[in-house]
Amino acid sequence: MFKLLLRRLYTALPGNNMSLPGFVVFLLFFAVGANAQDSAVEKKEKSWSFNGYVKDMQTVVIHKIDEPWVTDNLIHNRNNFKWNISKSFTFCLQERNRFYWGDFMAISPQYADFIAYDNGLVNMTWNVFSGKSYILNVAIDRIWLDYTKNNFEVTLGRQRINWSQTFVWNPNDIFNTYSYFDFDYEEKPGSDAVRLQYFTSPSSRAEIAVKADKDQKITAAGLYRFNRWKYDFQGLAGIYTQSDLVLGLGWAGQIAGGGFKGEMSWFQPLKHFGDTTGVFLSSIEYDYTFRNSIFLQFEGFYNSNHTNSTNVLINQFNPALLNAKNPFLTGFSMFGNISYPVTPLISIALAGIYNPTNKMYFIIPTFTFSLMNNLDLSLIAQSFQTYDRALMSSCQTSVFLRLKGSF
Repeated sequence: MFKLLLRRLYTALPGNNMSLPGFVVFLLFFAVGANAQDSAVEKKEKSWSFNGYVKDMQTVVIHKIDEPWVTDNLIHNRNNFKWNISKSFTFCLQERNRFYWGDFMAISPQYADFIAYDNGLVNMTWNVFSGKSYILNVAIDRIWLDYTKNNFEVTLGRQRINWSQTFVWNPNDIFNTYSYFDFDYEEKPGSDAVRLQYFTSPSSRAEIAVKADKDQKITAAGLYRFNRWKYDFQGLAGIYTQSDLVLGLGWAGQIAGGGFKGEMSWFQPLKHFGDTTGVFLSSIEYDYTFRNSIFLQFEGFYNSNHTNSTNVLINQFNPALLNAKNPFLTGFSMFGNISYPVTPLISIALAGIYNPTNKMYFIIPTFTFSLMNNLDLSLIAQSFQTYDRALMSSCQTSVFLRLKGSF
């Protein structure tokens, strides 16, 4: 349907000499420009809001410096719409449009299916059109209706249910598993779910959430969060994809002036409830900001799941393979990050991940430059290396140059 409408509009334009991919890019920038022009006009306070961004990101993947490099380009537009219907009802719709072109489609026949993957009960991700070297994808990752009355809130639809506490790995995030390496998706995926929250005090609440995925499997859990001794604690219990009992704990507070957070979850298969086939995940994080604005961050993670333990390059970028029971490599992993705002317009960061169990490490430098209000230029690299000779062929470095304009 989207493809048919787009082509009808394209062919209806008199004297149009643009290619169809070029016409799509024109439409995206036209929508952003129209919104900017409209926002410049003074208006009364509105019951609705509209914002978003447009990005252009060039990617280069290098396996060996003297071998052919793989290049790809992405134009990424996001639109966020929210309507406060009344004091009790709020409606939200958020969607993103991604236009890819480059080498990835040619060297990977499954790339189009990877881009179009949607784990929700309702498929709301489509490849509008694709060719041997390009894809236009449209995805709705938020569409929900929220009702609030006194201390009670219920949200129905595709939404983000964030129960995590730590930064890189999130054992308590049983509804929306995501990869730390997917940095260009700041909003993170959503779930087709219903969520009920009851706020017992300003610092505590009880909630129940039920999610259905593309295979019509149910994940249902309850969480209680409260504050004691200047710490936020939480406990959760439920059923994960109708296959596992899941129990979890989490906390967030401060030690020695720095943030101290952690979370852990246990998954026990219902079919083998009496044996020792359960999976234990745990992450602990500490971060500290110095007076000169240097920010340090450390996180440790343990994963007892041995499934696909070395298939990191696939698991970390393919949402069809990521899951809450196996979000990263088996065994212990360590993360460290240091960042510093060199000037009000320039910031630099260097992050690293090391997993001794699988003999793998990652190095991730980041440089960000604010060109003007709402316009940023970023240079990011992700270098995956190993000292396991059996996996040396998988080593690679990806470099990303991204220009982001918000509206």
